[in-house]
Amino acid sequence: MSTRPNLASESRDPVAQPGDLDPRLLSPTGRTERLRIVVEHYVPAAGRCPGCRWPVQRREECQSRQVALALLENRLLPARLAHLADVMPGARGAGRDSAADRDLRRDELDAMPGLFAAPARTPDRGDTR
Repeated sequence: MSTRPNLASESRDPVAQPGDLDPRLLSPTGRTERLRIVVEHYVPAAGRCPGCRWPVQRREECQSRQVALALLENRLLPARLAHLADVMPGARGAGRDSAADRDLRRDELDAMPGLFAAPARTPDRGDTR
């Protein structure tokens, strides 16, 4: 019988779950709130994120910051966080968005409160509604 520890299970990076992220990301957020999350979760060195206490190695960013940045820039989530795309409003997974998905996302964004009323959207080219 071997007494050596199983290093394969200990060396894996922990997988982020929805409860590990900043709770503000789990509800629809505006651009200002997403920017605030990016700033609050900035990690200048290896250690722990000051915002969510997530362990950070080799100056990598915490998961909350990476998700907020992807939402701000309207790009896909990183591959290691793609499993969270269904949980977060506005997040995009690896698949291509359909027209219905884009319309739903636009309707969610238009319904959010803002400083002033948003102008009416014009239909996309090729949209025959």
